[in-house]
Amino acid sequence: MKPNKSAKQLSSVLFECANNANALDEVRDSIFLLDELVRSNIDLKSFVQSKRLSQEQKLTVLVQVLGSSVHSLVLGIVSFLSGMQANKTISRIKKYYIEQYKNIKNKVSVHAVVSSEIDKEGASIMKEKLDQVLSKDTDLSIEVDESLIGGVKLRIENTYLDASIKSQINNVKLDLMKT
Repeated sequence: MKPNKSAKQLSSVLFECANNANALDEVRDSIFLLDELVRSNIDLKSFVQSKRLSQEQKLTVLVQVLGSSVHSLVLGIVSFLSGMQANKTISRIKKYYIEQYKNIKNKVSVHAVVSSEIDKEGASIMKEKLDQVLSKDTDLSIEVDESLIGGVKLRIENTYLDASIKSQINNVKLDLMKT
């Protein structure tokens, strides 16, 4: 089976089990944590990739080592993986799980780049407006880039909107150069 297809199927199983157990948030947090641990710890990465251990042996060790910090559903899925692509499969499972999570929770990720610092009240107002316009609960992150001069740049999932003064000046400059 292709790794991408396998990751989608495993993610679907994980999501369905987490949903049935009312543990969507805990499993989401656990898959993020485990992905980070596997990326940063070469010993854990080697262990997960090992083909010498059975699924039961891996699960037993993972529960003993990570049991209290990683949800048992995630450990069960990871114990099923082996081979050189195991760490990539974990990342793909995380990606597909998050897609399903956002869909069912009606969430959307928005990254805003602004020209100057915004206080908590301003960020709250921006989030409310985005929630209203997008008809979704926005997960808003804000970054400051003073080179924008004014305005805002938004990344809504994979859609980019640029309403910065810097961009408008560049557009006028390009228009002037054409004539």
